[in-house]
Amino acid sequence: MLNIAIIPGTSRPQALNPQIVSWVESQLAANDDVRAEVVDFGAFDLPLLDEVIPAGAKMYANDHTKAWGAKLEEFDAFIFVTPEYNHSISGSLKNALDFVATEFNHKVAGIVNYGADKGVRAAEHLRHILANYKLAVVRDQASFSIFADVADGTFTPTEVSAAPFASMVDDIVAWGEALKSVREAGAEEQAA
Repeated sequence: MLNIAIIPGTSRPQALNPQIVSWVESQLAANDDVRAEVVDFGAFDLPLLDEVIPAGAKMYANDHTKAWGAKLEEFDAFIFVTPEYNHSISGSLKNALDFVATEFNHKVAGIVNYGADKGVRAAEHLRHILANYKLAVVRDQASFSIFADVADGTFTPTEVSAAPFASMVDDIVAWGEALKSVREAGAEEQAA
């Protein structure tokens, strides 16, 4: 079974994000190949990046960073649910990602994005950031329009917008299982 963390992409009050995160969680609940958990970086009380040593060294000084990193270590895969703010991801998501690094190595991710233009620019920016972590991002993504997939403030995804989600999850599971062996081989090599 693949362990997937669903990462909400914003800490903005009264955002649409929790509704889409809830939809992602319910979609994954019907899949016997995965175990999913929402992991909200807001629960870790991360300030603006306050680690002295770059994250790649994994020499965290602060308890909030250690807790955030330890939580991410638990997962084989991630689904980021990101809005598009000013043609990119939210500052709060970028800040949370900057705290850690190796916790994402040789794992897989999918992206669910939304915005006025379906959030596709945010997804493309996020792909570049995640590549730096040696995090494989699957091609398919679910992209939602705040005009076509939201009615009176309620997330109501259209079939055409939601359809890529299933193939995205299939790829996450396939890649996630394959990358487990890569991580295991790396751990054996380090132990030797």
